Amino acid sequence: MKIKDEPLSQKESFRIEYTPAPKKQNMPLNHYHNCYEIYYFLGNAATYFIGNKSYQVNKYDVVFVDKFTYHKTWYEKGEKGERFLIYISDEAFNIIPDQDIRNKILLMFQKKKLSFPNPFNRRLFHKLTEQIYPASTQQSEPISKLKALFSLLNLLLSMAEMVDKGKVLESSAKANSREQRIARVVDYINSNYNDPITLGMLSERFYISKYYLCHSFNEVTGSSIMDFVTEKRIIEAEKLLRYSDLNITQVSEAVGFNTISYFITLFKKKYQCTPTAFRKKVNFNDSKNTSQLTIP
Repeated sequence: MKIKDEPLSQKESFRIEYTPAPKKQNMPLNHYHNCYEIYYFLGNAATYFIGNKSYQVNKYDVVFVDKFTYHKTWYEKGEKGERFLIYISDEAFNIIPDQDIRNKILLMFQKKKLSFPNPFNRRLFHKLTEQIYPASTQQSEPISKLKALFSLLNLLLSMAEMVDKGKVLESSAKANSREQRIARVVDYINSNYNDPITLGMLSERFYISKYYLCHSFNEVTGSSIMDFVTEKRIIEAEKLLRYSDLNITQVSEAVGFNTISYFITLFKKKYQCTPTAFRKKVNFNDSKNTSQLTIP
């Protein structure tokens, strides 16, 4: 049984991954993390869906994804999707003693996508490839990892300073009328996933034909409507299994499934295990990570 862990274990304050080309062309469906994610894109073009909006991402753009925010990426055919993924925790940010300065960094996670000047892009690429990423691996010495974290925080402080001085291009989400309507549909699903939701009900509520709604929803989010609803419920169930004491029946009801058997079937399809087995595995991993905590 293989369960995907959170990007950061309890003993990690940050992690950097470099991907020359993803194993899968697109993320299959929305997902979230319990830490902050920074996506530094080195390909040519991608679409990044965050929360309820889509962003067009180009080379050297930086995408900031807040904790517990649903997101996914997809790429045009032939796009290799080269990128750095940076995962960072609150504990890492708390190294910065001034709350106002920390807030300037966290503000970038509200802006979602930023384009920095070319001189800074060259500095960012050099620092990541030559210094920070090589020193952030599991095999690195604790002092090297700490130096890498300080270098990463220094880059983020430079980014926040440029944002504060208006030297950064802030790219808004796609905002034509179709995407605005789909954003409202997504907001409704995200707020009411625990209630019955059907294509017909959404069509009537938002005064959109079923055909147009299905086509537009897939274009904007990269997912069908009912797949999106199901995935939202399953992810919320995963969150409850990880972070609450609700039993399996209560979890199933809380996220909107009519029967526990249907919930278990869909959960097993995604995670190749039952919800009970998932919770046991997650709890075991958490206890193991806690027992291995060390001070560098």
